[in-house]
Amino acid sequence: MFNFTIEDKSSYFQVNLEGRLMIHEDAQHLQNRISKLVSKEKNYVIINFDKLSYLNSSGLGALITILTKSRNFGGDTVITNVPKIINELLLVSKLNTVFKIETTFSEAVDSLNKLKNN
Repeated sequence: MFNFTIEDKSSYFQVNLEGRLMIHEDAQHLQNRISKLVSKEKNYVIINFDKLSYLNSSGLGALITILTKSRNFGGDTVITNVPKIINELLLVSKLNTVFKIETTFSEAVDSLNKLKNN
C-alpha cells in the first residue's frame, strides 16, 4: 500500500511518502500531481521518506521526473529521512550523486534555503 500527501508551504512543496512505492500507477499518480504544482514561481520540493518502507524502479523514475521538473523551472528537489534500505538503493543506483539528500527535515529546509540564496 502506498500513500502520499502534499503540503503547500510558503516557498516549497513538502511531499510525505508512506508505504511501498512500487506500482507504476502509484508512481505516475505521484509524479503527475507534483508536476502540476511545480512552476516557475514555486519550484522547490522536499520529499520526506520518513514513512516510506520500499521503493523500486517505478518510484525512482517518478522521483527523477520530479527532480527534472523542479530543476527545469530553476528550483530543486531535496530528499530527507531516507530509511537505510532505500539509502542503499540510492547508493547502488548512484542517485545519491544526483539528488540532494539530507538526514533530517530541518536540514532539508536549511539546504533548500541555501540553494535558493545561491
